[in-house]
Amino acid sequence: MKLPVEDYGELVDRVRDRIRLHIPPGSVVLIASKGDEALVRLDGYRAWHFPQTETGVYAGHYPADSAAAIGHLRDLQSCGAQYLVFPWTARWWLDHYVDLARHLTTVHASLVADDGVCLIFELREDAASGADGADDTARINAAAGLSEEIDATLATPLRLAAPRPAAPRRILTILARFGTNQYPRAEPDIDEIFERQLPEVQRTVIVVDNASPRHFVERRPNGALIGGDNQAREFSAFDCALDFVGRSIWSYDLVHFATSAFRTLYVAYLDRFDAEVLGAINGRPVCLGHVDCYNEAIEVMTYRSQHWVRSCFFFLSPTEVKALGRFAFVNDGHRFFSGNPDAPFRPDAPISPNYREYIAKWLAGVDIGQGVAWHSGFALTDEALEAFEHKTVSILNEQLLGIRLRALGCRLIDVTWLSRQLRRQSPAEIPWSTSWRQQLANRDADSLRVPIHPGAALSTV
Repeated sequence: MKLPVEDYGELVDRVRDRIRLHIPPGSVVLIASKGDEALVRLDGYRAWHFPQTETGVYAGHYPADSAAAIGHLRDLQSCGAQYLVFPWTARWWLDHYVDLARHLTTVHASLVADDGVCLIFELREDAASGADGADDTARINAAAGLSEEIDATLATPLRLAAPRPAAPRRILTILARFGTNQYPRAEPDIDEIFERQLPEVQRTVIVVDNASPRHFVERRPNGALIGGDNQAREFSAFDCALDFVGRSIWSYDLVHFATSAFRTLYVAYLDRFDAEVLGAINGRPVCLGHVDCYNEAIEVMTYRSQHWVRSCFFFLSPTEVKALGRFAFVNDGHRFFSGNPDAPFRPDAPISPNYREYIAKWLAGVDIGQGVAWHSGFALTDEALEAFEHKTVSILNEQLLGIRLRALGCRLIDVTWLSRQLRRQSPAEIPWSTSWRQQLANRDADSLRVPIHPGAALSTV
């Protein structure tokens, strides 16, 4: 169809504006995107393609008929979808899928109908379970005034209770490695942590070996060993595992991400992961791990940040994992690297001078001001340039992971801080909005007070 706006990019911007204006931040939004990643790239929202495959990517084809479209919509509702958006270029859906249009206007609620921009429907929760169309018929009759009077007490809106602390019963572990030469005991060491600290948990373990071919799969009694994609180190490995798992991710209470190097540097925080701590975050929009920081804020792309969660050992709920989409945000360094070991970053690279300095010093094994140095430092030479760039991509993705999670409303929580808080109060009483500075300063071990430089604004990012 011909666009009612001069430029498709302008339409995308207008659709985003309507979403921000009418849909609460943090909501799960389905978009009839036709596979356009720009439409589902919405900071502050969990935007999903509609329709999509079991792995969450665009399906690549349209539903066969209205029944298939409605069934797919119900499936996605059961996974947490709350709104459905049709950009004006997808307006034809409601003409072609007549029963879908009737379903949306009678079972759900029309929220926005902006000619030339988009249509937005708010999805009613009780419609997700309709299996045979009887509920739809009742709603259509009600809309026509044919239903009997309903007892007013049944119309009282439901109120959702706060998440109840419950120890997770099923956890999916994703372990990223590159062969077993450097860290041969990574997998058994993780097994020992769970056996010692979480003995009641049922686990599935997906080991992603980035040294193996992408198509490699070895089934195991408790999971699988699969080949990976080392383009973005552990982050592309995490994506490979999530593609492999598909929709079965929803059968787990939490997803545990780890790398084979998880026992390097400071490791005492690993003892804090137990049933009480994980039960406290179960059902909450939280990323739980060890929070690290720089002494001053850095800038990368269009973002400003100072803290992150170590990517070598952390936990997320399936909802947050699916909301994030892909873990590998930066897949190559063409925007960042010059190819010159004497000045490895491009002059126009979207990264602040102090961040360049932090990265260069850290990878050289130099202390960046906190009394610790990287365990695998190396001199930056022509021969080492590729390794430098590869590791830098991983550092950028680690920082951007925290930034992207926070944009979705997911808080970064330090496990040592949380463990201390739970000795004094219940999960419902935990001040979950506590800033990262306060969390680090109030650890009961290895507390850290980050200096505020003269003239600098207090960083909460």
